[in-house]
Amino acid sequence: MDIGVPLRDLGPIDVAAAGAFVHDMPAAAWQHNTFRQDVLADGVHSATQSIVFRHEWDRWTNPWRVNTIEQLIDRWAAARKIDPAPFYPTAREETDIGPVYTFPDWETYRDVLAPVVEAAIDTVRTARGIVTRLALVRLMPGGRIAAHVDGQKMAYVAHRLHVPLTAPPGVSYKIGGRKAAMKLGRVYDFNNRVRHAVRHDGRQPRVNLFIDYYATPGLYVPPAYGHH
Repeated sequence: MDIGVPLRDLGPIDVAAAGAFVHDMPAAAWQHNTFRQDVLADGVHSATQSIVFRHEWDRWTNPWRVNTIEQLIDRWAAARKIDPAPFYPTAREETDIGPVYTFPDWETYRDVLAPVVEAAIDTVRTARGIVTRLALVRLMPGGRIAAHVDGQKMAYVAHRLHVPLTAPPGVSYKIGGRKAAMKLGRVYDFNNRVRHAVRHDGRQPRVNLFIDYYATPGLYVPPAYGHH
């Protein structure tokens, strides 16, 4: 969402418990579900590892030409010769842009991350607002995310909030042509509608909690019978 500035510091946030939890996560936790890296993420985000808890879906214009994310999971699982059932979403909420899915991993992480999510969205919260994307994203030392602009429909209307859960030295951001930094214990509104890039020249992984918050969703109106 274009917020008019590259980055806005929304204030302090308590990440002590979440940061300790993330620091102690085994490598296997990041490799358990690679659906986002394998399918959803575009090329510039291939340097990251993610654990996705919520994700929006464009049923009409997605590049895979499938109506539901379950169908896409089926394709991915078939290619990997694994059972798709453990990866199916556990809940769906409708918005005017499309459904928002919640994935099984949220149950594992809810207790430690839900308080952080609730605190992070306080400054942009509305009565009808909805979290449309939620993920832990890890960038390893030496990683680079090339300059790009997020182009999905939700990027035009949802706040992209970043909450650093680890903030090692050596991580630098360039947003809208300006250098920026994110500190531990702060929540940031990130302008993903201008060109932005990240590089990690440090020695420890950087882990951010990404939260997309759609503050003004409209109601989903199903198409008329026979519409294609």
